[in-house]
Amino acid sequence: MAKGTEISIPLTDFINYARSLPTLAKRQAIVKFLQYWAEVSGNEEIARVAIGEIMGGQMIDPNCMPREFMPQFRSATTAMQLIDIIKAIDTKISTHQENWDWAHVMRVMIDEGIIIVNITPNKFDQLICQMIPGKGRDNVRKNGDFTIIMREQPWTQWTRQSHLNPKEAQDRIICNMIAMEFQPVLRRKIVIEY
Repeated sequence: MAKGTEISIPLTDFINYARSLPTLAKRQAIVKFLQYWAEVSGNEEIARVAIGEIMGGQMIDPNCMPREFMPQFRSATTAMQLIDIIKAIDTKISTHQENWDWAHVMRVMIDEGIIIVNITPNKFDQLICQMIPGKGRDNVRKNGDFTIIMREQPWTQWTRQSHLNPKEAQDRIICNMIAMEFQPVLRRKIVIEY
């Protein structure tokens, strides 16, 4: 850019323009630009708030996590790590990199003590959608068989032997892989099982 031709555009103009676009899909270009700007400028918090306004959903504030999260996951630092982990998991689910679904993620989050035990799939859907800008409501709740939540034993006690219970053994492997994603915020060491 030629010297003296640099201009400054207020962030509110970006937000207002993006909100004028009729669909969330059309707003994605602005969101991607703000994510890039946050990375290069170090303004992650400002970008996070702006993206939340653009996408129309109230984003979870890392400084004030909902009561559905256990106390040790409500501190700002841990909350930011948790939000980043959820975004990474969402990418793997939405791009089908792994055979994961949100029901398995919910089960791991309950069993690892990240969220309360008696959370409903609807409330879980709300929490996840608030953590991921642009995530449509009901996308989480409709992704997976949430009867997995009804199993009495935690995922770590499910069988590893597929000849005894193929579905349970497969679910255990999936939960184990998801738990590995949460390793940075967990107090216990997760060992990968195959």
